[in-house]
Amino acid sequence: MTFERLSREEARAPLARLVEAYRTQADQIEASGSAYSEAQVRLDFLDKMLQILGWDVFNQAGKAQDARDVVVEQSLVEDGSTGRPDYRLRVGGRDWIPWEAKKPSINLAASQRSAHQVRLYGFTLQRPIGVLTNFSETIIYNCTFEVQGEDGPDVGAIPGCRFRWDEYVDRFDDLWDRLSYEAAISGRFYEVLDYEEPPRGESPFDKTFLAHFRRWRLQLAQTVADENPALPAAEVGRRTQRLLNALLFLRVCEDRNISRYKDLLRSAENARIFDEFERADRVFNAGLFSVLKTTKVGSSVLRKVVTELYWPQSKFAYALLEPDTLSAVYEQYLAERVVLDSNRKASIVAKPELTHSGGVVPTPMGVVDALLDASLPAQLPPGTTLASDLSVLDPACGSGVFLVRTLQRLIAAVELTGETIDLDLRATLAKQHVFGVDIDGEAVEVARLSLLLVVLGSDTGEVRNGQNILPDLSKNVQTGNSLVGPDFDRLLPTMAMIPEARAEAAPFDWQTAFPQVLAGGGFSCIVGNPPYIRIQVLNEYLTAQLAYYQDARSGFRSTSGSFDVYMLFIEKCLALLAPSGMMALIVKSSLLTSPSATALRELLGPRLVELVHFGAQQVFPGRSTYTCLVIATGTVQTGPARLIPIDDVDAFLRQPSIGRPTIVERSELTGAPWAMASAEAARAFAAMDRAAVARLGDEGWVKVFVGVQTSADAIYYLKVVHDDDASPWIKVKDAIDRTWEIERGILRKAVRDVRLAAYGAEPEPDYVLLFPYEITPPAKGRRRGQSRLLSNCDLKENYPNALAYLEANEVKLRRRSISPNPGPSFWAYGRSQSLTALDTPKIINRTLSVVPQYVPDRSGLVTPGGGDGGPYTLLRPAPECPLTIDAVIALLSHPAVDAYIASRSKEYRGAYVVHRRATLDPVPIPPLTGSEIAELTARVQEAQALELRLRTEQDTRIIKAARERRMVVIGEINEVITAAYGLTSEQLRFLQE
Repeated sequence: MTFERLSREEARAPLARLVEAYRTQADQIEASGSAYSEAQVRLDFLDKMLQILGWDVFNQAGKAQDARDVVVEQSLVEDGSTGRPDYRLRVGGRDWIPWEAKKPSINLAASQRSAHQVRLYGFTLQRPIGVLTNFSETIIYNCTFEVQGEDGPDVGAIPGCRFRWDEYVDRFDDLWDRLSYEAAISGRFYEVLDYEEPPRGESPFDKTFLAHFRRWRLQLAQTVADENPALPAAEVGRRTQRLLNALLFLRVCEDRNISRYKDLLRSAENARIFDEFERADRVFNAGLFSVLKTTKVGSSVLRKVVTELYWPQSKFAYALLEPDTLSAVYEQYLAERVVLDSNRKASIVAKPELTHSGGVVPTPMGVVDALLDASLPAQLPPGTTLASDLSVLDPACGSGVFLVRTLQRLIAAVELTGETIDLDLRATLAKQHVFGVDIDGEAVEVARLSLLLVVLGSDTGEVRNGQNILPDLSKNVQTGNSLVGPDFDRLLPTMAMIPEARAEAAPFDWQTAFPQVLAGGGFSCIVGNPPYIRIQVLNEYLTAQLAYYQDARSGFRSTSGSFDVYMLFIEKCLALLAPSGMMALIVKSSLLTSPSATALRELLGPRLVELVHFGAQQVFPGRSTYTCLVIATGTVQTGPARLIPIDDVDAFLRQPSIGRPTIVERSELTGAPWAMASAEAARAFAAMDRAAVARLGDEGWVKVFVGVQTSADAIYYLKVVHDDDASPWIKVKDAIDRTWEIERGILRKAVRDVRLAAYGAEPEPDYVLLFPYEITPPAKGRRRGQSRLLSNCDLKENYPNALAYLEANEVKLRRRSISPNPGPSFWAYGRSQSLTALDTPKIINRTLSVVPQYVPDRSGLVTPGGGDGGPYTLLRPAPECPLTIDAVIALLSHPAVDAYIASRSKEYRGAYVVHRRATLDPVPIPPLTGSEIAELTARVQEAQALELRLRTEQDTRIIKAARERRMVVIGEINEVITAAYGLTSEQLRFLQE
């Protein structure tokens, strides 16, 4: 049997017939004291009304239970419990609109409890609306704000959204646009409501629930600290977490009608909560309730917290707290820790290592689903029994969102085989197939709790009188550092002797933890969102971990330069993956271009199956973190990989299957930066590669180098206040507005923050740089001169004012972490490798820019330089290079070349592209004749002269003429290079879009 949805026009007539059927009985069944029940009105009218509106109430489509359109609540809840709504209308397996039914004799306009109930449902489910109906009347409520105990039945009712039964036909379009299935799956649903869905973890419910949890955490932490004076702060935090988990679990069971409503409250009021925990421990056997056996807790505080878990203090429908919702809230909660001051007063503070690495941001559910879509299907052929050795791992599981979603999918897969799903089967699936590791013990506790809630489901069954009904998941989700092995003690014995250092490293033995899985060849599926922690954060807060990672014997290949922990997670996941397994992770897109990831790209390239690239779009709300999805297999692949560029990240998160794949040849996936481009762009780039006579970075062509790296630009770069050419000093101002007179001979004109123009003339310097070095010209037969740091005697004798300035900043300069340590010569720059390359003519390029910004420098200007942020990168043709400086500028400014660079670059928000050595060196040089090079040189110089004229020109007619002429000249430059590459006009136009 299939379910046939009616169109808007087809639905009008059956709704009119249903209204007419109700008309004949309305007076009788609406009468006070009528025996006509809620169950009967659902059967006679509401089920049919929902079907007319397009909702498959009876699952005639045969979908798995977690994917069906309508979840109907069959059991009656105990008096006082909020329970669950009578109908949960769902889209794509997600709760969409809660419908609460009442019998027609109830006057909804006067029923405060009914209004509170439906608003609680909508608020907890994080949905914008909820529906209250007895068919006699239907009211749509705004559920985006918290319910207050004193709210009357009109509070939250959306104006114009009260419908009496005799208005259903006349106001049919209003009903359809708000409540039909067709409206729900279209963009109109949110448009009609003028509602924008918040990111996961940011809804009003999330924030309110988190605020309650923080308050309860602080109250319980204080009583645990007071009653257990020997416990350190970290242990107080862990036991508080276990206690909160146990209370929340029991409260959810009550609202799901699994245990008796208010049993927990009565036990707290009678000071018998320990007995309640012991009973629960016997029934559930989940390791949740042992905390009170070893921990004293003040009964008055415990009673206060438990009381706040009930209405009216608590404004949540606990039966609707889905595990993935809890995970989102807990992710924020786990970013903080309990601390105790000298008087053991508890407080909650942010974990510094998380604060400095960007904080905790919940993984959007669209990303979770996309990664599981990419990795699980191969392991779950539709309609077949799960393989007994199927194993899914999240190696940095946090609060367990990936594990929860995995278990839900496994349950749905088994259900499609026709097997009966019960609590025992769900427990078996969790025990046999779902695994996780996290360094945060509190997160592990939460992940286990979330999984147990999935296992528990809604089975009332024999739970109340049963024993040992839930599985022990302590072996499935374990605490430890996925990246630090048991060889930590052997490799770093000095650190291992310090308990705090060893606890920070948290060594983890994979072979001991999961012997059966690894003996079988590894994990079938590895998914997750590994932490993004740069080496700078490791160096400041996690030194034991950094020492292990950088020890060559640890086996990691991605620890050079400014590496990030996510790179090491990819390495570890590939090592843990079964030959037939799939890995799917969301990681930083710096993986594609970072020099630190060179070895990782060499390792990953042969196994890459698919890469979903978000470009400069942001997946994580409120963060500037550039990411991609990496899907790889456990064995080396022979065919091409797929690239899926995402143009609309919001659409992707709503429907992760969208995107047009592009083929990436395996030969391109080397240790060099990966060029990720669309199919059309890839063909154009291939044409450019075929035409190439060399690469920009080849020997004898163009050298790309950085500017001055002082490691303290705010001290060395000074603003000119007055410069009298006749004076041996220049009056300058430092970063804190102090004025100095510094010797002219130790200062160099500098460009520190000057906006460059495309095809622009030489820039005007905006600073001077204190340059405590002497440059000697190259010896005969050598290309490069030498730099020598001026000594203290040199400075005293020739530059005493400069020395006085440097000594005034000595403390700050000595704080720099530079290698090698300059010792007493604290005025040395952080790095000095490019100092001899600054004088002769060169090109200055804005490293991070939307459009190419290459300008000539023939005055020996200096610039700051560094990594992706620049701000400037420098270039110079080799003496034997046939291209002039201006011809190089013409080449690199061409739109096809800049698109080529962007495809190998980390793209920042606002379409900013990184132009540095790693992305410039691969640029293909097309064949250019001598006359073409001369033409390009002349045209570029004309464009530069026009730009220089425009800097000061005031005559509007001249300005217009100069701008138009520049456009003509630039067009002529581009024509020469386009022809040299053999690109078509269509290819060029596509690359310019």
